[in-house]
Amino acid sequence: MTPPELPPFYYLHNFHQVLQWVQHTSSDLLEPEHVQCGHRFVHASQPAQALLVRLLMRKGPVFRIDKLRYAEIENLDAAVQELAACELIETDPELDLETLFAVHTVPELRRLFSDLPAAGRKSDYLEWIGQAHGEQARPFMQWCADPVLQAPTLRLSPQVMHWAQRLQLLFFGNHYQDWSEFVLSDLGLYRYETVVLDQASRAFRHNEDVRLYETLSELRDAQDEADPDRWIQRFAAVQAVKTDSDWLQRRKAKTLFQLGQQAERQHWWALAEQAYLQTSWPGARYRQLRVLERQENHQGAWPLFCQAWNQPENESETQKLLRMLPRMRRKLAVDAPPSSPFNKPASRTQRSDLVLFDDGNRVESQVLAHWDSPLAPVFYVENALFPALLGLLSWEAIFAPLPGAFFHPYQACPADWGNPDFVSRRQNLFEQSLSVLDGADYKTVIWQRWQEKRGIQCPLLIWPALDETLIEQALHCIPAQHLQLVFKRILQDWRDNRSGLPDLVRFMPAQQSYELIEVKGPGDRLQDNQRRWLSYFEQHAIPARVCYVTRPESL
Repeated sequence: MTPPELPPFYYLHNFHQVLQWVQHTSSDLLEPEHVQCGHRFVHASQPAQALLVRLLMRKGPVFRIDKLRYAEIENLDAAVQELAACELIETDPELDLETLFAVHTVPELRRLFSDLPAAGRKSDYLEWIGQAHGEQARPFMQWCADPVLQAPTLRLSPQVMHWAQRLQLLFFGNHYQDWSEFVLSDLGLYRYETVVLDQASRAFRHNEDVRLYETLSELRDAQDEADPDRWIQRFAAVQAVKTDSDWLQRRKAKTLFQLGQQAERQHWWALAEQAYLQTSWPGARYRQLRVLERQENHQGAWPLFCQAWNQPENESETQKLLRMLPRMRRKLAVDAPPSSPFNKPASRTQRSDLVLFDDGNRVESQVLAHWDSPLAPVFYVENALFPALLGLLSWEAIFAPLPGAFFHPYQACPADWGNPDFVSRRQNLFEQSLSVLDGADYKTVIWQRWQEKRGIQCPLLIWPALDETLIEQALHCIPAQHLQLVFKRILQDWRDNRSGLPDLVRFMPAQQSYELIEVKGPGDRLQDNQRRWLSYFEQHAIPARVCYVTRPESL
């Protein structure tokens, strides 16, 4: 399929869309310098606006003018001069040595600095020129006096950079989406669900929310440092964040958890314990127990262990506690807690063994080819099929316009998608969706959604992994009761239970039955989440098996 041809100024149209959206919904969250940049921008000519947006979409902020070529901007020099007159860019800016290197190739550097060695890496040249000519910033003509070799440069002003970043943040509600979202949509590569948005849908209510978000982002994205004092400063800064915004509170909790992980990687056990103690993010309690173990503080870990044993946050934590229990008992010489909160995944799951030559294909593909037949077709689905059916059935619940869920028209999923309370916030809506499985209309509902929503971005649907034959066979062969059981387990632990499902599904259409198959190649073993799913299947009589593949030479 040939992508549509975009109009010459498509990117400028998209930028104006963001600008108008922010002015309509969040103008009170723009600083005076942002308002001033916006005023200068809208009063500039179309070529000047187009050039500025082009530059904002590229990696900068310094550019060589001789490298800028845009067919739709006929008089580039005039556009540059206009932007400079508006103080949106700076021409002939001072360049430090690293920036000079960033905008020139190695052959160009050899021409600029004739005394450079004939052979060498760019990093070597950087050190050599720094020693010979200094590293301080200066205009280009002071780096190279030869007018033949001079390459005029420009720099986006810091105010413009900050203005564009603020527009993106207020529009998208995050730092990871950018202008490419519009291009992918314009090309028809991405389609998004239409959600009703209004003034209450904006991501940030006041400037303090914006500052808190930016602070948390900076602290989260900071590189790991082998300096505990720097870590302590970052930890204190996160703790100091105060907000009544639910989604910023969740972001703070996740940032504290990530700081705990950073401390663990550095083996700063006491600091990691402190971070995990201060956050309610899923997994923090078990990580705190592991850190206490690392410190040989089993006596201090035991009360927390018993608390987790009696009230586990999910099956994953319980499975890890069962693994930890023998170690704790050996160290403390204590009896086991009164009762086990979770039965160990059973080992009675049906097993098959195949001996297959290594033909270079993935082992799952080999098993699929081995068992696939017209009367019993096999599909590779892994974590794609059941989540997709759940997504189609519960589409309205997933895309419900709850506060803090949708901020703009280019969201592939709700903003709280990865949060622990995603399902609980929509509990009634999910229950209504699953209730359809009690009647005879669920196949019609899922099939109609498949037809209506096909290709629209949804975090539960991996469209390339699905086709009509797979959906048709699944609805024909998998009983509604089994769908309901699987869907309920996914919803019980939204974060963990969307993975770990078997690799293959084999349908027997004539018998209106099916079987799930987990494939394990030589040396591979079942993961924890796979064991939990297999135990659940066995408990509820859902047909599943594990197929172990060996090679002839290993026998």
